[in-house]
Amino acid sequence: MASSNCCFTCRKSDGTCFCPGCKAYFCDDDFISHRGMLINDLDGLTVDRNDLQEKINEAVSNIRSGQHITAKIDEWERRTTEKVKQAAELAKKHVLKIINSKQHEITKRFDNLSQELKERRVKKSVVEQDIARLRQEIDQLKTDTTKLAQTTTIELNMKQSDEIKWDHMICVEEKSIHVDYQLPQLEPTVSTGQHNYINTYSIVM
Repeated sequence: MASSNCCFTCRKSDGTCFCPGCKAYFCDDDFISHRGMLINDLDGLTVDRNDLQEKINEAVSNIRSGQHITAKIDEWERRTTEKVKQAAELAKKHVLKIINSKQHEITKRFDNLSQELKERRVKKSVVEQDIARLRQEIDQLKTDTTKLAQTTTIELNMKQSDEIKWDHMICVEEKSIHVDYQLPQLEPTVSTGQHNYINTYSIVM
């Protein structure tokens, strides 16, 4: 028995084929066209799927390599290393400054001692107290020179650097991104345009 429904597309023939997706009746020819249109839509989705696959592969590759993140880490490492080198160079200069200062002091005292010994020998002006004082000065210069050679008077204070928690100097955190995704619903109103979803079809006789 023929259906009393009119074909949704041509509006002339009886609608003998029912589409449960868009809830419309079609004649045989228009139903075939309608199905063909949906198959074309499916082919289009397949193309979109292939494009999406390429984007996913590219995204996964970038995530695995993490090039943009590791580049930032490399830059942080470079800056941090440079700061450490600068601090080390400054400490070395300070050490040399102390050593040079001590060396200059000892050299000056030695020159003064030498000059005094020379003058007293020429003038033959010396008493027991002078001998004792000059001997004491020579002994003190020997002691100071030994200390200068051993640099035992210089101490490195690395307490602050030893207390640095290097594993906390740079941290990697993952930001949580919430995406509220809902599948769009197929509108019950049917148009002559393309449809996004495909369901099974039943034929009404």
